[in-house]
Amino acid sequence: MTQTLAIFLDAYRDLNSRKLFWLAVAISGLVVVIVGLLGIDEAGVSVAGFRFDSKFVNTLFFPASTFYKLIFQSLGINIWLTWLAAILALISTASVVPELIASGSIDMMLSKPISRGRLFLTRWVTGLFFAGIQTLVFVTASFLVIGIRGGTWEPGLFIAVPVVIIFFSYLYCFCALMGVLTRSTVASLLLTLVFWLVLFGVQKAEQFLNLGRIASQMEVAAIEKAIATRLEKNADADVERLEGELAQERIAAGKWASGYWPAYAIVTLLPKTNETTEWLERQLVENASFRRPPKEDDELRFFGSSRVKKKDFEEAIYEDAESRKGALWAIGTSLAFEAVMLGGCVWLFRRRDF
Repeated sequence: MTQTLAIFLDAYRDLNSRKLFWLAVAISGLVVVIVGLLGIDEAGVSVAGFRFDSKFVNTLFFPASTFYKLIFQSLGINIWLTWLAAILALISTASVVPELIASGSIDMMLSKPISRGRLFLTRWVTGLFFAGIQTLVFVTASFLVIGIRGGTWEPGLFIAVPVVIIFFSYLYCFCALMGVLTRSTVASLLLTLVFWLVLFGVQKAEQFLNLGRIASQMEVAAIEKAIATRLEKNADADVERLEGELAQERIAAGKWASGYWPAYAIVTLLPKTNETTEWLERQLVENASFRRPPKEDDELRFFGSSRVKKKDFEEAIYEDAESRKGALWAIGTSLAFEAVMLGGCVWLFRRRDF
């Protein structure tokens, strides 16, 4: 335990000396301070004392607490914590593993009576620790802004801290693996960013196919209902036309399903960055009285029809995510893939001749 703590403190001193990391932490606090300078009342919004009257953004349209929660949800979760802050954290910590195995540094470490596996894992956890500090600063400041400025205290916000750390660990584990293989900070960072973009693309493709699958299923159900209604009215001409549409839509539904389920299987095997943050948003909706994230209008126009209502389509998508994409799927399977990567890192680190 003493050796582990000493290695952790050594890694802490190393990262503590990096100005970029603390700059990222300062930016996290600054972003929330800027949000705190925003005000809202019955007439409109204000920014650091400058007023902007609005008929749509005011407390008559939604309460102040909802205003700040929407900012935290759209800016804090969807942009800052899961993109910009994550990139800054990767840049700050990408050199931990390559510098550990650099000549001179690793010789000194291995001269001590400590296992290579424990040495590697301690350094890796240090990187997660610093990502956690950055997240904790942002969420704590947001909690205070929503409480003081919005008038409501939502401790449920702090669920974002462990979830964002887990989200970052998917990427950081791959970065560590690339660090062991390449011994290069730049190469491991660039390869991790490419890996992240691949994950993003695969998950977006799965979500797109899922939208089409659900929309097609709902269209089939709507046509079947229309046929039943026409039969009651003995409208044979309409029934014949609708049966033709139903046959075509069933074929389309089969094509969507045949494309979706292989994509779903692939996504299940990989770390799910998008799905993890979307699960977090659903938890904030349930535990911290957040609004459900709206769907893109373009997607709804593409998949929509005169028979399926927009509200029902959105509800079906949300219920599908709730039933099939819970924590066990979004986070559990991602951690399983991460465990394989981490095991590979430790195995390579223990076998490598330094």
